[in-house]
Amino acid sequence: MNNLLQGDLGSSMLSIAVILGWLGLFFVFLRVLTISIKRILEVIFKK
Repeated sequence: MNNLLQGDLGSSMLSIAVILGWLGLFFVFLRVLTISIKRILEVIFKK
């Protein structure tokens, strides 16, 4: 954490933004995956 604060503020903000962006993409992908699995299971067990 100290290494992050000692560096340039702009680069540390950029790295934080990149990490948050990847986390956001991961959660969106996880949400789409769970919705599609739920739909597939509904179609399978409806019969």
